[in-house]
Amino acid sequence: MALLSSRLSLLVVYVLAGALIGIVLLHPAVLTIVWLEYRAIQPNVPSLGDFLTDRLLLLVVPRHLHMVIAFAFVGGLIGLGFGLFTRSYLETSRRLRFLSAAHGEQIPEFISGGETAEVEFKSTMRWDLKERNINKGLETVIAKTIAGFFNAHGGRLLIGVADDGTVLGLEADYATLRHPNRDGFERTINDIVTRFLGGDLCPAIQTTFTVIDGKDVCMVLVQPAPRAVYLSEGGKLHFYVRSGNSTRKLDLREAMDYARTRWT
Repeated sequence: MALLSSRLSLLVVYVLAGALIGIVLLHPAVLTIVWLEYRAIQPNVPSLGDFLTDRLLLLVVPRHLHMVIAFAFVGGLIGLGFGLFTRSYLETSRRLRFLSAAHGEQIPEFISGGETAEVEFKSTMRWDLKERNINKGLETVIAKTIAGFFNAHGGRLLIGVADDGTVLGLEADYATLRHPNRDGFERTINDIVTRFLGGDLCPAIQTTFTVIDGKDVCMVLVQPAPRAVYLSEGGKLHFYVRSGNSTRKLDLREAMDYARTRWT
């Protein structure tokens, strides 16, 4: 009941604010357009300031009250539209925060369960643990795994976890980023998806983080793609699909056969 009251209060505030804007801003804006049209055909039209003052003073006359009501109504409708949009945005953000927290709590369970057809571990996103430097080729590996999940039935990519389930953390990757934090890491994941797979697929992934033994771990939740997803590399397109607990590359014939059964 309290939540419903809060939602209605938000809409009332937006409607009232819109009505006020309709009277204070929208009406003068319309009068300004009228003044410009009059000036084009009648050179002796009063100045804009005088014209607006004369017309706005008429609003206090009872027989012109309908103009106030009309602009308040239009402004109120605009305010209602913004209010509904804002309410929807806030509710969506709240749900995403809840889902993010829920998925974050599940990360230890996924680690203990090991790699499966729907769970993959990667030690890092771009930091080469052997060479001790940035290896952009590892970003391609991340893209291949995400593509495999896209083309299968979705899955979870855990970054900062070794193949045997040892938690390594993300600190080495953070140090390679312009913004060395979770936000910078998430932006880089989205950039990888955009560069290799297509920016239209970014809404189909959700990135969440949790702390295990004092170390950050990232989980990329990948939804099944609505279309065949190809990885662009070296001017060529490659098709990957999740097969068991690994990601497999299909040749052209296999990819066409798979796509025909998967998306039809």
